Amino acid sequence: MGVETREATFSSEGGPQLYRRSWLPGGEARAAVAIVHGYAEHCGRYQWTAEQLAGAGFAVHAYDLRGHGQSEGARVFVKSFREHLDDLDAFLALVRAESGDRPVFLLGHSMGGMIVTLYCSIRHRELAGLITSGAAVSRPGGLLRVMAGVIGMIARVRPTLGVRRLAAATVSRDPAVVEAYDNDPLVFRGKMPAALMASFGRALSRIQDDMDTISLPLLVMHGTADELAPAEGAQALYDAVASSDKTLKLYEGLAHEILNEPEKEQVMDDLRAWLLAHS
Repeated sequence: MGVETREATFSSEGGPQLYRRSWLPGGEARAAVAIVHGYAEHCGRYQWTAEQLAGAGFAVHAYDLRGHGQSEGARVFVKSFREHLDDLDAFLALVRAESGDRPVFLLGHSMGGMIVTLYCSIRHRELAGLITSGAAVSRPGGLLRVMAGVIGMIARVRPTLGVRRLAAATVSRDPAVVEAYDNDPLVFRGKMPAALMASFGRALSRIQDDMDTISLPLLVMHGTADELAPAEGAQALYDAVASSDKTLKLYEGLAHEILNEPEKEQVMDDLRAWLLAHS
């Protein structure tokens, strides 16, 4: 039996309408996996990942962050990551309701990895496990650290001013992935708003303070050649959490989107095996 795909919308209290998509296995699901995508992209880019997991018996659910993809909201803009956490709370409530008594796992990539890590460190909702992929959880260094105060001042005066553009070539070593990313109309290719960059920094500080409160089963996956989110953050997260059940997978030479790299089958094998062992 094939994978069934469903689409719908939802919102957190007072929030914009957000687009969501589900990939359901042909038979009864053994567990659910909720995916939170990264900055500038959308949940449709996880179709291959979702289909692979659904083929292994997992119900996979994902949504477009506010201001991303097919969701409403000013493009890629939030005043505070609290808005992302509230949206994730609402999304997980739906996933739990649809999953019954089956385990629910949370997977976040890049900025989505930051969101899920922050969520698990301060909201402590019941989950079967946490998975990060290329999570942006390391402290900013170099010029970005020096500029943090300047960006904060800009954010107060002109919160929507674009400050920095993500380089598409850093997402993957596969030229076809980079080309598709650059030409995807649902991928935001403008500059990151100052207010988002400032809230990014505040969220990182909170994660650094509270990551040791995470005690869930944890799988941390990261490419060692990641230029957008240094792998040092993955190691720091692994070292800091209180989880007794934790696994760190560092993929030598892989770039930011490890599930869109030429070696993605190896990454998927590791992800699928961990999920099967924990469900």
